[in-house]
Amino acid sequence: LEFRRVLFRSDQELFSQRGSGLVAVRASTMVVRRLTPTECERLQGFPDGWTAIPYRGKSAADGPRYKALGNSMAVNVMRFIGERIAIHASSDI
Repeated sequence: LEFRRVLFRSDQELFSQRGSGLVAVRASTMVVRRLTPTECERLQGFPDGWTAIPYRGKSAADGPRYKALGNSMAVNVMRFIGERIAIHASSDI
């Protein structure tokens, strides 16, 4: 199904345009919780508080922390790739 955009929201449903009609795309009140910066650090393989650097005398806000984590690469994945490159590079010699 292809939906163009959300048009309006009622108490229980979210409506979107599909072709020339409206379609209810959500009829549940269930919401997905946003991950905390600490949870994102753990998923990326960083220690807790890795992105909580001081800025102007205070701890960094969540927005820049999410941005830093979004621009990073997962430590565990990079280690895995590096080890595989090393194995193949040493076998070619």
